[in-house]
Amino acid sequence: MRLFKRAAYISLAISAVIMLTGCDSGIYSAEKKFWHASKAFNLLAKAPEKATPVDYQKIIDSFREIIIRYPMWPNSAQAQFNIGQLYAMEGNFSKSRDEFQVIVKDYPVNVDMCAKGLFAAALVYEREDNWPKAKETLDRTEKDYPDTGTALQVPLHIAEYYKIKGRKPEADAAYLAALDKYKNLIKDKPKTYGALVVVDLALNCYADQEKWNEAVDYLSSLAVDYPDTLLAPKAKFVQAAIYEQKLDQIEKSREIYDEIIKKYSKTPFAKTAQQQLERLNKPKLR
Repeated sequence: MRLFKRAAYISLAISAVIMLTGCDSGIYSAEKKFWHASKAFNLLAKAPEKATPVDYQKIIDSFREIIIRYPMWPNSAQAQFNIGQLYAMEGNFSKSRDEFQVIVKDYPVNVDMCAKGLFAAALVYEREDNWPKAKETLDRTEKDYPDTGTALQVPLHIAEYYKIKGRKPEADAAYLAALDKYKNLIKDKPKTYGALVVVDLALNCYADQEKWNEAVDYLSSLAVDYPDTLLAPKAKFVQAAIYEQKLDQIEKSREIYDEIIKKYSKTPFAKTAQQQLERLNKPKLR
């Protein structure tokens, strides 16, 4: 009987604690506060010209409260990132960079957010027309967090920067370097989902320079070199789109879509190729 009474007492005590503190250890509260702060952030981002310094500070304080109260919560790093973005939007570039750097210092295990923070800091340097510091920060992003999606974007971003600034020799060299890196990454791990993503980055290099024939040749080589991976049907599909939309070779596009349907029927690209072929074969209304 004494044992039963003791167990009942413990059960009542636990129930009382749950009633007083909640059973989610603050997770629900953190998510709720983050949702409200993010909603306000998104509304401000749609019309930043209408926002006052008070509006910015109020949202910054909301995210800051989350970081302070729930430092171990997974989205606290994102809250810190949002603070950096808000300062950048407000035009306080120095403070913005400081806030992005905090991610690297306080959330070193979250490598994806660390990479995003450094990349964002580089973009702020660009807005200040300080390319040397921007380039240094981009290089650091690629060096310190090489396996992140953000780091993969760095070579292409550098090339696009030179292109926008009209620095053609540097842009040409940067595009070649980016393509070399992307091709090697695909070669190392052709059967991974990451390889499919990297193909898009490589194609952006060709597209930025409007080198459509070279892009088609590269896609052909992918289909030949990696016939037993999803790279092959994806390469063929993009190839067909380029023939149609950029090279005005509709018949060639039809041939490739038909090849995808027959040769890669068990892949997700076959169904989409069928839809594209039906669209091309559909009589045009006059």
